[in-house]
Amino acid sequence: MMNVLEECQVSPPLGLVGEKSLPLTLFDFRWLHFHHVQSLFFYKFPHPKTHFMEITIPSLKHSLSLVLKPFYHFSGNLLFPPNLREPEIHYEDGDSILMIFAESNTEFNYLIENHQRKVSHFHPLIPQLPPMFVKQNTILALVFAIQVTLFPNSGISFGFKMDHVVADGNSFIQFVKLWATTHKLQRDPSTIEGALAILPFYDGAVVKDPNNIASIYWQHKKKLNLKDINHRSLPATSWLHFYCMKMIFNDSKTSMQLIDEDGFIVVANLIGGAIQENIGRKKEIWEGLERWFQNTSSINMERIVGVAGSPKFTVYDIDFGLGKLQKREFISIDETRSISLHEGKDNKRDIEVGLSLCKIKMDAFASIFTNGLMIDD
Repeated sequence: MMNVLEECQVSPPLGLVGEKSLPLTLFDFRWLHFHHVQSLFFYKFPHPKTHFMEITIPSLKHSLSLVLKPFYHFSGNLLFPPNLREPEIHYEDGDSILMIFAESNTEFNYLIENHQRKVSHFHPLIPQLPPMFVKQNTILALVFAIQVTLFPNSGISFGFKMDHVVADGNSFIQFVKLWATTHKLQRDPSTIEGALAILPFYDGAVVKDPNNIASIYWQHKKKLNLKDINHRSLPATSWLHFYCMKMIFNDSKTSMQLIDEDGFIVVANLIGGAIQENIGRKKEIWEGLERWFQNTSSINMERIVGVAGSPKFTVYDIDFGLGKLQKREFISIDETRSISLHEGKDNKRDIEVGLSLCKIKMDAFASIFTNGLMIDD
């Protein structure tokens, strides 16, 4: 059972940011109409509800407000101007993040152990973004929400729901790391050693788009109904990956090699070769991407597998002053036919792989995976 303890709005300190507009770059447009990113961070928390209410909640809200000063775009809105002009992220004083504090009676250890668990037990720990709204003939959508859930005397979870347009995986993790450090040290982020290295860089002018790919991408997106903006129907995989895979695996001979015993080695060599070829090219690496929609029309989307996260993000180093992170879960892979990747909790040379399948498929996968390990032994 889930019990909401408090629902509030958290803003950057008033008067310290001012009104800001961030036009989307060609790297941002690809995430329009994709699913919302949903993730969870679990920490042990051997404290009662009174401690959570009186000490933890005020501290988390204060530290979050401080971090939203450099990360102000998280509290802004995705803005769709009239006449379907190109959207942008817009912030003005008073814009805020929805923050929910809740209490759950779910068994904490069940959620953080390495075994099959029902994804339905995780969804209540993720906040819901408010619906889009219209203001002065402009459609606005909130892009970020946080839910902190207490498991009394056991643990605490941080649940995030984010529109992928507002940040890529690395930017999101840098935000969480800065919030965690600010909360732990109870200091302004500007005074924390090393904080400058993880602050966002907002000058989109450095992203050159000589082929006007962003505009072409938006023209395609405009054909979709804006009421479906919050429905994400494709896996969160870079469209650049689609383009590159189309170029590499477009003949039947290569496709047959992939299902052979050495298929993994074939894929690794092809990708490595494609990367080296593009690094040495004199022409723009974006050449031809304006034809991406035509080039990918024959791709069977049911066979696409996305990858969420990266072992390089070192999420298990994120320290809110609550002790070591116990578990990080990507809940959105339940909707996206993706897998998640993290570094190992206890050994950074290990890799954690997460996936979400129906029970019958998960049992089959577990059996095949276990037998494969036994054969290798």
